[in-house]
Amino acid sequence: MAIALVAAASAARAAPGEPSGSAADAGSAAASAPRPAAGGPGIADGDRAALLDALGASDRGRLERAVAAIAAPGSAADADLRFAAARACEDRLEDPARALALYERIAREQPSARVAAAAARRAAALRELVGPHGESAALADQLTRLIAHADALPADEVLRTGDALAAAAWPGAPRAGLWLADWLRRSGHAADAAARYARVAARWPDRPEAREAMRGEAGCAIDARDWSRAETLAARLPAVEPADRGIRDELLAAARRGRRRARWYAVAWLALAGAFTALLGSLAEALLRGPPGTRRAALRPPLEVAYLAPIVAVLVGVAFTAHPLIAPAVTTISAGGVALAWLSGAALERLRAGDRPRRLRAAGHIVACLAGVAALAYIALTRDNLLDALIETVRFGPDP
Repeated sequence: MAIALVAAASAARAAPGEPSGSAADAGSAAASAPRPAAGGPGIADGDRAALLDALGASDRGRLERAVAAIAAPGSAADADLRFAAARACEDRLEDPARALALYERIAREQPSARVAAAAARRAAALRELVGPHGESAALADQLTRLIAHADALPADEVLRTGDALAAAAWPGAPRAGLWLADWLRRSGHAADAAARYARVAARWPDRPEAREAMRGEAGCAIDARDWSRAETLAARLPAVEPADRGIRDELLAAARRGRRRARWYAVAWLALAGAFTALLGSLAEALLRGPPGTRRAALRPPLEVAYLAPIVAVLVGVAFTAHPLIAPAVTTISAGGVALAWLSGAALERLRAGDRPRRLRAAGHIVACLAGVAALAYIALTRDNLLDALIETVRFGPDP
């Protein structure tokens, strides 16, 4: 079980990569890059690599200079380079107006490029946010900055700003409301997120954000383990397109799976309580019918505990140092297993001291211990949300 948990943690963890730095500075790249008119020869490979490297740099100054070089009127940057610069303007420079200009330039000057369709879609979305004449540019900038810095801001400020943007009369209000609901859900506030999802769906029922809000509300019900409400909300989702039907079916399946696991979770607790009750009863009976003066000996760790304790200590230590994600589950299963073994061993030793038959009792103890450990494993995996990762690991193996 511990080995499977370690593999599951490896499958569940993914470390985001960092873009590698370059010794070349974007300013020198911009200065050395040729400036022919659009349609002329492209930027040299070395300069293009330096500009791409600068777009991924953590230095905002380098990033600004690279975007300026790519967006310059006479720049011969290819469509992929311009698209990367536009994404940097959106995601990191928080400048949707400049990103819109780059997307529109790709669609206008390089319509046959591989990224032209994606640029046109992003341009349409940003054009709606900033307005035909830039009248909503300030609100769009505010939303972009909020999205970029939400995790570093106080929660009250995020809520206040997000609610204000969602209540304002501008084209980006539905998007602001949907983003705030998503942020609340990611932050673990399922009830508040569900309320804002419902508000978005009710206020803008004809907008695409309404459909996403309905999905999010159903997801919040699943997060809150309200399976009946989740099924009701998922069943109301529109299913005209195959993709919509797939999402609806996934939500319904998740609700049904959650309901089934909740039942097994309750059964596991009952099984665990039954195992401890049976072993405690066995120990009590052995003490009451055992030789006088041997009751205090039940407090001493039996041979089973002396054997298991070092192994358990190593397993828990490895879990906390190498796989913190599974450490609570490993600790729960290990501690519970040792407690079950202690009760079983103590009872059997009292039977041995009284020269009483213990074969049938030992068989019953084995069944109780196995049931108790299995119940502990299911409880720990379900509580720590490791069950899906473990299932995937068993089916497909750990990530390489």
